[in-house]
Amino acid sequence: MKKLKAMMAVSLSLTTSALADEFKEKAAKIQNLYRSGLIAMKAGKPEEAKAAFKAVLKLQPGHGHARHQLTQIPAVNARVALNRRKALFKSTTITTLHFADATVEEALEALNELTLDASKQTFSPNFVIQDPTEKLKNKKVTLKMNNVPVSVALNYILDGVGAAARIDLHATVIRSIAR
Repeated sequence: MKKLKAMMAVSLSLTTSALADEFKEKAAKIQNLYRSGLIAMKAGKPEEAKAAFKAVLKLQPGHGHARHQLTQIPAVNARVALNRRKALFKSTTITTLHFADATVEEALEALNELTLDASKQTFSPNFVIQDPTEKLKNKKVTLKMNNVPVSVALNYILDGVGAAARIDLHATVIRSIAR
């Protein structure tokens, strides 16, 4: 009987040890998946992050942090799209730009068309002028440049008339700044 009890104790101990090892492995896998999801989010890879967080939830359905991070995916998607749009301002090059006493509106319309041409109709800055006090209405732009990124041309136009731009996901908002 003592021998049987000893064997049962050893068997129970081995089973408990095996379960503990299995639990530790699962916890480590969950932690690694969660970390990889966070890394993907920071790297602007929302689809990879989503897959990692869903894998965490498959292993541990009550993982609150993974659930929360999944709710943040749309914001990451928007940030990635906005960064992509901002990068187009820097990577799209205008071959020839020449304005002589153009109004701000005319200069921005021309820059929009030149950008469309330079990007083969794939990118448009979509300028929206917000100038309720009409400070920009009578400002003139004279500019002659060759082979410049759209961002550089826009900065020169806006600096010359006392305005600033805010690049949004679908438009570029132009406002006058106090001088």
